[in-house]
Amino acid sequence: MEHAPDPLKTGSIALLEVLEGLPDATVGATRDGRIVFVNGLAEAQFGYQRDELLGQPIETLWPERLRGRYRRNLDLYFELEHPLRFTERAYGRRKDGSEFIGEMSWGIVNSEDGPLLLAIGRNISERLESESRLRRQSEQQAAVAALGERALRGVEPSELAREAAERVREVLGADRVEVLEGPREIAAWGALGRSASSVSVPIHTGDRVHGALVATSPDEEAFGDEEGSFLQAIANVLAVGFSRLNLEEQMRQQALHDSLTGLANRTLCRDRILHALAVAEREESSAAVLFVDVDNFKRVNDMFGHAAGDELLIALAERMVSAVRPADTVARLGGDEFVVVCESVDERTALALGWRVAAAVQEPIMVAGSEHQLAASIGIALGSGAGSDPDVLIGHADAAAYRAKERGTGRVELFDEGLRRRAAERLRTESDLEGALERAELELVFQPIVSLEEDNRPVAHEALLRWQRVGPAIGPAEFIPVAEESGLIIPIGSWVLEHACRSGAKLVAETGGWISVNLSARQVAQPDLLEIVAGALRAGGLAPDALSLELTETVLLGVTPAIVSNLERLHNLGVRLVLDDFGTGYSSFQHLKDFPIDTIKIDRSFVANLGRSSQDAAIVASVVSMASALGLGVVAEGVENETQARLLRELRCPMAQGYFFGAPS
Repeated sequence: MEHAPDPLKTGSIALLEVLEGLPDATVGATRDGRIVFVNGLAEAQFGYQRDELLGQPIETLWPERLRGRYRRNLDLYFELEHPLRFTERAYGRRKDGSEFIGEMSWGIVNSEDGPLLLAIGRNISERLESESRLRRQSEQQAAVAALGERALRGVEPSELAREAAERVREVLGADRVEVLEGPREIAAWGALGRSASSVSVPIHTGDRVHGALVATSPDEEAFGDEEGSFLQAIANVLAVGFSRLNLEEQMRQQALHDSLTGLANRTLCRDRILHALAVAEREESSAAVLFVDVDNFKRVNDMFGHAAGDELLIALAERMVSAVRPADTVARLGGDEFVVVCESVDERTALALGWRVAAAVQEPIMVAGSEHQLAASIGIALGSGAGSDPDVLIGHADAAAYRAKERGTGRVELFDEGLRRRAAERLRTESDLEGALERAELELVFQPIVSLEEDNRPVAHEALLRWQRVGPAIGPAEFIPVAEESGLIIPIGSWVLEHACRSGAKLVAETGGWISVNLSARQVAQPDLLEIVAGALRAGGLAPDALSLELTETVLLGVTPAIVSNLERLHNLGVRLVLDDFGTGYSSFQHLKDFPIDTIKIDRSFVANLGRSSQDAAIVASVVSMASALGLGVVAEGVENETQARLLRELRCPMAQGYFFGAPS
């Protein structure tokens, strides 16, 4: 069969090599749904040879019952000018007609012959079955643990047997469950009926057989190894009840550890904190809680996959256990968050342990053939009374870890009165900010953006928010994050837009150029953002091309369909879109292709080191060059002196902003 030219083969060889070398199955299709690329893993996953698929409709790889919906989705991806990249579960159909569930990432890439749909994914059927099995096992373990607790309380064997029969029937769905003591039935649950499958498990301690646990079902495959293990566990609990032996404690302990790492889980962690606090009160010492937050761990999952991430977490757990003392407890709360509970310590010892854990995390780790070097932000909270709340201590340690993360990577911080006051001040700030608009305490100031090519002529002005608070002064860096977290940024942001357009219209009339306004993540996701911006422009008498809206890269990292739609509609309205703090995130360059950005602002951290760091100068030069090639405007932020301004001119940066050119007024 003669195939049409493959768009990918006429494109970049490097792209082909990347797609072929991906660790997942990859399929490429044109707008009309014709398959033009499959890699080796896709051949293996779907059971076809490559030549059997090229030129065929992509529906070949979909179950018939889902082809209509999947085809509509494919058409929708191509209709969007800037389609999203996202991951979802989807069903695939093999050559032999069998189906599997895949975890697929979908997206559009541009080739020389037009856009292509790329589907990249893996078969997760076994993983889902494993998860289902784990859920069943969890239900079974919970039932066993609950029954074991009753046995340990000394419940009468007959009552324990009735509960056991009920729980087995609920968990396994058996038609009938019987508990026999010798030949005598002492408990039963369910009606007698047709039995296609039956299992009898002895109830014994050592060589002594007390009776049997019998379950029946009309399903011939109702009782496999897993169900047999569960029944045996129930039988063991019954044996404990019959013999009054404490054999169930080990099973209860299994519910207190993290399934991935084997570390203590949150429940056991709280118990160890309570114990450590009681010891501290007795010995007049302190207990310490270390909150360990691995920095940028999400990047490992994104770049290497969740399997590698899990392997890395296991290795980190082993590192932490080896770094602390034998009596200390290391727990995993979830994700990349760990807690270390330490008994009988003082502040100095706790800090030393924190730095030992930090050093252990920073040691290179080989996972999946790659070397990883991570860092952790660690917060420490001390407690000394048995009446202290474990959750409060964990919260205090978490707050200290957050401060450590703010101050850089691989740091250790101690929770102190300063952090306690900061939390209280944050609550007060939120309360005061709620009425700031009504009390007319908010105002705007404008800082010029100048052209370095035209003798520092102002070409724009950025609107900056100030709060004339009654009481202690507070800067934007303190109250704006509070406004964003509380949701107050929505009404405040609308006020800023309207007043910036009104006041900015006068500046534009006097000096020309445009007005720049910052948007928060919450604002960018507002369903009525376009109407709010258009209304502010009308109220201020400002043309759309005289307004620029600044977005931080963190907004674009959490992109949603609503954000994409808003950015497209604003761009079509004629408003400029500016990417602020450029260069501080690892995916900044990608955003220049994925979103309708008009201008980038080079982060002040690079500008501050001009004249002292050749690396930062090289970064600024490369950003300016790339932006120029893409037809984007560039503004260097934070220019404080003539040396920085001169070097920016030499690097051909067209625009700049900072106190050297004018303070906000």
